[in-house]
Amino acid sequence: MALTMVLTGDNHLNYYNQKMGSRLRDRRTWIGRAWRQTIDYAIEKEVDLYLHLGDLFDQISPRNPPRARVVEAFRDLHEAGIETFVLAGNHEAPASMRDGASPHSVIDEAGFATVFENALNFDQKLIEIDGRSVSVAGMSYNRRLVPGMDPLEDLTIPAGADFNIAMLHYSVERVAPPKWEEPQISVNSLERNSQIDLFAMGHIHAHVSTKVGDSLVLYPGATERYDFGESGHETGFCCVTVDDDIEFEFIPTVSQPMSQLKLHTSSLSPENPTQDILKAVEQGSSEDGLFQLVLEGDVPFEEYIKIDFTRIGDEGRGRNFYFEYIDRIKPLIEGLKFIETEGLHPRKELSAMGQQAVESSSPEERKLWERAAQLALSFYDKHWER
Repeated sequence: MALTMVLTGDNHLNYYNQKMGSRLRDRRTWIGRAWRQTIDYAIEKEVDLYLHLGDLFDQISPRNPPRARVVEAFRDLHEAGIETFVLAGNHEAPASMRDGASPHSVIDEAGFATVFENALNFDQKLIEIDGRSVSVAGMSYNRRLVPGMDPLEDLTIPAGADFNIAMLHYSVERVAPPKWEEPQISVNSLERNSQIDLFAMGHIHAHVSTKVGDSLVLYPGATERYDFGESGHETGFCCVTVDDDIEFEFIPTVSQPMSQLKLHTSSLSPENPTQDILKAVEQGSSEDGLFQLVLEGDVPFEEYIKIDFTRIGDEGRGRNFYFEYIDRIKPLIEGLKFIETEGLHPRKELSAMGQQAVESSSPEERKLWERAAQLALSFYDKHWER
C-alpha cells in the first residue's frame, strides 16, 4: 500500500498586529479555521503521517485559547491513528535556555505528537507502516545562527529506512531564497545528504517544489496570508503519496480575502483626486477582506493638498474587514526636492555591524565576536521585533 502524509506549516495561530485593534480576534479566527482544514483533511483521508514544519504559532508564548485548540486538534489526529511530527519555526523557537521549551512541548507531554525540539542536531524516529520502514528526522530552527550560516553545514541527516524524510524550517539558496538576511541551507548540503528522499520544508510562505538530485524538496506554503506582500499567494498545504514514486497534491485552503492595490498619481484627476481614489476603494473592497491601498507617484503640491485622506480612510474602513493606506506620493514644490529613502531598519543595521565586527576581528577573537553578534540579534528579536 502507498504511504500518505499531510505537510503543513507557517500557520501563525496567535498572529499579532497592533493596528487591527478590535478586529484582531476575528482575524485569528480566520487563521485558525484555515489551519484546521489540514487536520480535518488528514483525518478524512486517513493518511499515515502528519508533518508540521514550524511556525504553528506566531509567538513563543501563546495564550491558553490557541494552545487549547492545538491540543484538541492533535488529540484528534492521535485518536485517528495518525503518526504526527512537529518542529519549531523561527517565530516560536526559544532563543536560549532561559526562554524554555517551544510551545509545542505540551503536545509532546500529552503523547499526541513527536516534537523535534533540538535545534543543533537531528532527532530521528523509525516507524513501520504497512511493511515499509520510514525514517522521520527533524531539527527545529536555530535562532542563534547569524545570516549566511548554513544550518546543515557538516551535518549528516540520519536515514537508513525504505523511505527517509527530513523536516526543516529554513530557506534554501536558489530553491527558496530568503526575503531578508538570515541563515540558509546551501544546495550543496542537500546534495551531500542524498540519502533523504523527501525534504519537508517550512518557513517560505509560498508553495515551492523541486528536485535536488533524486530528492524532492517540498514547501507546502502557508495556510493563510501573513501580510499584504503575500496578497497574491495561493494558500494551502500538501498531501504526499509514496508508492513506486513520490507524488504530491497541493490542497488550497479557504483563507480570508486579501488584496493590495497600487494606485499611481498619473491615473488621478488633478481637479478631484479624492473622488478617483474613493472609486478605486469601492471597486476593490469586500466585507470580509483585508485591503491595502498604496498611493504612489508625484504631483504638484497644490494637487496633493486636495486629497482628503480622512475621508478615504473612513470609506475604506467602512467597506472592509480591515483597511489601510500607504501614502508614497511625493508632492512637488518649486525650488524644493523630496528625496525618497529606504528608511531606518534597526535589525538590518545591527546585523551588518555584527558581521563587520566578525570580519575585522583576529582569528583568536572571531568566535567571541560571532557569539556577541548572535546574542545582540537574539536580544533584539525578543524585545523589539514582533
